[in-house]
Amino acid sequence: MIVVRLLLVALVVAVVALGLAWLFTGNRRYLAHIGRVLRFSLVVGVVAALFYVVERLVLR
Repeated sequence: MIVVRLLLVALVVAVVALGLAWLFTGNRRYLAHIGRVLRFSLVVGVVAALFYVVERLVLR
């Protein structure tokens, strides 16, 4: 569970850093990076949740 919390903190730090980079430079590629990071984290979260559900069903 601690790994999930650390990954969430890393995600927030990455999004905030990219957001600040976009604010300071005005370069829109940082917004694209934010979108990719969020999309990747959403996919990883869904896959992890599915693994958790499958694990709970198998170990029942």
